[in-house]
Order: sequence, then structure tokens, then C-alpha cells
Amino acid sequence: MFRGIQLTAVLIASFLGAVALPGRDAQAGWSRVPGGVRLDGEVKAIDYGAFLHHFESAMLEEPRYAPIAIWLAGTGGDEIAAQRIAGILAVAQDQGVRLATVMAVGHACDGACSILFALGDEQIAAASGTGLIAEN
Repeated sequence: MFRGIQLTAVLIASFLGAVALPGRDAQAGWSRVPGGVRLDGEVKAIDYGAFLHHFESAMLEEPRYAPIAIWLAGTGGDEIAAQRIAGILAVAQDQGVRLATVMAVGHACDGACSILFALGDEQIAAASGTGLIAEN
């Protein structure tokens, strides 16, 4: 069963507000992976609809009490888009969804990526020993 009617309403309202632009640049950086969702590349506003689709799928398909992993395999990006995604993740957490933010091996996390990484109930840095937050 879905994890909350209020969360469903927020996701639907957010999805209806998302703009999908056709063309090559509209390729989503978000994908559904076992245990959660993964971002390859920078956080982009154009990928917001893909994030919503894959995150909702993860909430429906993953075991109810298991954390949903948010894999981050890229740095930086659009901080406003990251804050918009962070708002959805915060609503999900308020409804009892646990999040595990995971930095993929070989990647550091700064700017927009760090906004998302900080939201994890569990934060896991890559086993490769890369820095958690990239220094400028």
C-alpha cells in the first residue's frame, strides 16, 4: 500500500507542475535501481519529472520499512532544482519514509548534490574513500 495519501497528493501536484521538454537534452539523469533511485550527472530542473516517477516507483515497490536509497553519482547542478526535490523528500520523510543517501564510488558531492546528500536518514560515502564533500 502507498505510504500516505498526503504524499500522493504532493507528488501528483508536483508532477503536474513539472515541464517536460522534448529533445535530446530531456534525457533523464534519474533512473530506478534496486533499492531506490540513482542520479547520474548534475541535478537538472529538466529531470524533475523523471525523479518523481522513479521515486514514486521506489516507494511502491520497495519493502515498506526498508530505507529508499538515493544514489548520487555526479556533482553540482541546479540548486533550485535540488531544493525542489529536497522538499518532496522531506514530505516523504514526514510520512515515515526512511532515506539512505549514497555517494557512488569515485564521486564527490558539492553544491546541489550536497543538498540532497544531507537529507539522508543514513548517509553512506563511497567505499573508495573519495571525499564526502568536494572542496573548492
